[in-house]
Amino acid sequence: MEKILIKEFLKDKNVGAVVSSSKNVVKKITNEIDFEKADVIVEYGPGKGTITKQLLKNMKVGASLYVFETNQDFINDLNNINDKRLIIINTDAKSALSILKSRYKIENVDYVISTIPFTFLDRRLKRRIIFNSHTMLKEKGKFITYQYTPLIYSIIKNKFTNFSITPNVSNFPFAFVMKGVK
Repeated sequence: MEKILIKEFLKDKNVGAVVSSSKNVVKKITNEIDFEKADVIVEYGPGKGTITKQLLKNMKVGASLYVFETNQDFINDLNNINDKRLIIINTDAKSALSILKSRYKIENVDYVISTIPFTFLDRRLKRRIIFNSHTMLKEKGKFITYQYTPLIYSIIKNKFTNFSITPNVSNFPFAFVMKGVK
């Protein structure tokens, strides 16, 4: 299973991890979500669906999970998840706001979860994705990401009034879980 991730990391510049998210990171992310109140969750870069599956496991019956993925091999894996609440969108995170509004008539979401490799993106694109995420969030909605460097923390801090960063030393490689609340 991890060989597939390494292969995709080497061939696709949009893949930012060589191993799946650790159980500890998945737990830290899902602990930030009030699943009883969450109607719409967005996930950027779900990869093979490690976090996706845990989100679906915890989501209420009427909720929806919109995932934005560009890697066709990962989309094929995601298509094997048999859950009507999962909507797979084959495009990148920068288009999420416009696609949710135009195609799905969604104005606001409760949570945005991101595992895309912000480190590999230019500063403008990083800002655009984070600002668009802020725009699509409901009041008190959360943007949650984990990254291998804290480089985007300053962008999150500049856009969100309530923000935090938590190092996760139990993850390999070492990761930071960052959160911004609208």
